[in-house]
Amino acid sequence: MVEMYFDVNPKTSQQDLFGMSYLVESTINYLNDKTVRMIVLKGLRRTGKTSLLNVALSGVKGKSVKIDVRESPYDDRREFMRFLVEKIKMEVGEPFFQKILKRFSGLKLAYKDLSATFLFQSEKDFPLFFEKLNRQLEESKTSLVIAFDEAQLLSQIKFENNLAAIYDNYKNIRIIITGSEVGLVDDFLGKKNVDAALFGRAYIEVETKKFGGEQIGDFLAEGGKQIGKSITLKESREVIEFLDGVIGWATHYGWLRSKNLPHEKALEKVLADGSEIAKRELENFLIRRRKTNYTHLLKWIKKGFNRWGMIKGQYAKNGMKTSDYQLNFYLKELIDYGIIEKINESYFITDPLFGRVVSEKF
Repeated sequence: MVEMYFDVNPKTSQQDLFGMSYLVESTINYLNDKTVRMIVLKGLRRTGKTSLLNVALSGVKGKSVKIDVRESPYDDRREFMRFLVEKIKMEVGEPFFQKILKRFSGLKLAYKDLSATFLFQSEKDFPLFFEKLNRQLEESKTSLVIAFDEAQLLSQIKFENNLAAIYDNYKNIRIIITGSEVGLVDDFLGKKNVDAALFGRAYIEVETKKFGGEQIGDFLAEGGKQIGKSITLKESREVIEFLDGVIGWATHYGWLRSKNLPHEKALEKVLADGSEIAKRELENFLIRRRKTNYTHLLKWIKKGFNRWGMIKGQYAKNGMKTSDYQLNFYLKELIDYGIIEKINESYFITDPLFGRVVSEKF
């Protein structure tokens, strides 16, 4: 059975991507605009960023390569460079890659046998490769889009410097970066930091957001039609109540319905599976931090003590002390990692399953 809207894998076709037509079309237009050097695709976890990226890249008129940074050696600068070039080789094809290699003088090996390990004996070889790549793209009257999914992880190897060099020097290569840890993406881009490598570079920002309740209802109704099942209004309301507007969780629920689970069982399983995922994500965030500094905050915010003064009051009420500086630091970290968001002057947990985990597991 083809799940289409309820397929839990990242989408690759626009017809399978619900409610994002405007974002897809505008992103494709930006990618095909030679005056746009970089696009930043931001959004909270499970709001459709990777699907949007996949579909947009399929509409690129030139060549494109996608790097899932999480699956790369992002903690080793030289190994990541080699990994990137091998990915470019795979995506542009052997004939095109051989044309790039022919631009290097002194290479005696058969071009098809050359690997990135052979080419990159030192980091100075990396800009040389991109210079040759850019020239070949120019000669071939085409361009290359390089997409870095979860790019903020590359800050560990200071890859921002390399991106700045690509941005500044190679007009036939354009960059798109995505990230779910929105504050860390801003840090990676050098916002408010004049000494950062990417500070001052112009870019287009595209943001995915949680769906509203009506959108989730429409998504479930249309997806239900595709799988030949009727999802009632009452069932949709319960999905919205427990899973909010997080399209990733709604898709998981729909996929379970496509496998013939009844509503109650499907919702129960999403809550169980999703809570384990959310728990692991929170544990990864807390692993190098003093746990209680953040779990107290999250519990208070979930209970509705979600304005700065109210949170400060909870410290006093519970006989705990923290400075204004420390409180602001904790809140900023939670925002940076996409665990809470600030709307007007109030703080909210971004994912209902984060809230569930905070109440039940911490």
